[in-house]
Amino acid sequence: MTEVAKMDMLVEKAKALIPKLRNRAKETDEIRRIPEATMKELRDAGLFKMLRPKRYGGFETDMKTYTDVIVEISKGCGSTGWILALCAIRELMVAESFSEKTHLEIYGENEDNVLFAGVYEPRKCIARKVEGGYLVEEGFWMFCSGSLHATWGYFGMPIIGEDGNLIDQVLMTLPFHEMEIMDDWHTLGLRGTGSNSVKMTNVFIPDHRCTSFVKALDGNFESKHLRDIPLYNTALFPALILSLGLAGLGLVKYALEFFQEVLPNRKAAHIGVEYIRDAASTHAIIADASLKIDTASMHYYRVAEDLDKWAKSGKYMDRQARVRTLADIGYANQMCKEALDLLLLGSGSGYVYEGHPLQRIFRDFMTLYSHRSLSPTITKENYGRVLSGLESNAIRY
Repeated sequence: MTEVAKMDMLVEKAKALIPKLRNRAKETDEIRRIPEATMKELRDAGLFKMLRPKRYGGFETDMKTYTDVIVEISKGCGSTGWILALCAIRELMVAESFSEKTHLEIYGENEDNVLFAGVYEPRKCIARKVEGGYLVEEGFWMFCSGSLHATWGYFGMPIIGEDGNLIDQVLMTLPFHEMEIMDDWHTLGLRGTGSNSVKMTNVFIPDHRCTSFVKALDGNFESKHLRDIPLYNTALFPALILSLGLAGLGLVKYALEFFQEVLPNRKAAHIGVEYIRDAASTHAIIADASLKIDTASMHYYRVAEDLDKWAKSGKYMDRQARVRTLADIGYANQMCKEALDLLLLGSGSGYVYEGHPLQRIFRDFMTLYSHRSLSPTITKENYGRVLSGLESNAIRY
């Protein structure tokens, strides 16, 4: 089977799961985690390993295929799409960021059992350098999506000097059983992601499982054994932020599909026609929503294709291009929001009932939309600064 055929196969497997995911959407919300049946299906399809190196049992696909898969899964269930997006992108980030010694430790015993979760920005982290590594005396990270299923963690750890200034932001990886998972994910949307907070108390992280986030952002990776594989030259931070937005595109695509599916049987009231589909206002709403979704899709796919193009070129994506990708993502997020607003406007008030697909889409999307890294305002401001000949205000990109 050719590499292209393998990538297409993963996308087809994702599409085939959509009906099952929709049937389990209510259960997923209620149990506040991804059902084990869904996790098994995702594992059996190999979707968590899309971006994992082949030498560790992965598929080594590209960001375009990753994007296709996440959008399809998210059309079935927003929470499942979100979890797959973040767990799979950690495979890329761990592959890029760490040495062969670390990879052999992670994948050595049972590569099929490995699943990553993590958060790069802690709410609190007291850590100090000790012989052979770092001691995390006290650490607390919120929003750890996939924490209930993960076997390995991937976390950011700021290193503060005696003068109180930041020396470096370290990325670390560790077995998940060394952490405590809180039960605090009670939310408006994406309820099934189980994005609980996690804690560390007096956990030792050896040096080989720590790397500089600052260096990794500029492509100075420790994975010397993977340097000849284009995928592992992918710009780290834009890939991470892309992973946060893609579920939203899948959600609004499903919203449009649902709107069209129920439209033929919807009676109208007070607008001069018997059926809503005959109203000129409906025609304007659905056309505008569809075009906005198309616009969002074009921006998201431009990011994926640019990431792949730069990775294959052998050059690391330059700083201006990285700022533009973040603006693309923020703008796409806004287009998805405007499309969903229109579809809800055209749907009437029926979606307010529990169990209505559009209500779940709305709750999941708004939870995603509010992520600061996806902010249309912030990402456009930074891109505008670069276009004006100034430095971006972003700390990381």
